Amino acid sequence: MGITIGPVDWWLETPDTLQSLIASCPVGTILPDKSAVICKAGGTAWIVAPQSTQVSESWAGGQYNTTLVGDKCCISEWSSLCSALVSAGFNPGDWFVPCYQLLQNPGYVCRTNWDSISATLYWSSTEFNATNAYFVNYNNGNASNGNKACSGCVRAFRCVTY
Repeated sequence: MGITIGPVDWWLETPDTLQSLIASCPVGTILPDKSAVICKAGGTAWIVAPQSTQVSESWAGGQYNTTLVGDKCCISEWSSLCSALVSAGFNPGDWFVPCYQLLQNPGYVCRTNWDSISATLYWSSTEFNATNAYFVNYNNGNASNGNKACSGCVRAFRCVTY
């Protein structure tokens, strides 16, 4: 039985083959589905979704103030991000919006390995209070908080172990 991870046939692999494939891809690799391997450490590869799936919308939320990697329920709350992933052929359940600490590192720290960065401020999945949520400024890497009603960019991430 194979595992389908992205919208193209090359991702249809057995778990052993997939792990081997990800292990052999160097950081900075743009994968055939246009996602990018941005960081690898401790047997985990961080992958950012293609720029074509990035959306701009007000903060939607998720698992508030969590640091859990791979928390999938967050994507469904960002309706336009979920739609963009589906339209590009991805399963939204494989992706997440990271908390602000993870959006800083490895997100910001490894930003030179993204396929493209077309925004300054990226929302995290972390709530600051009832009216504000955290974002990361990709000009300087600083996390701050802003009004949830304001538009910001959102980009999905996933982790693959190898």
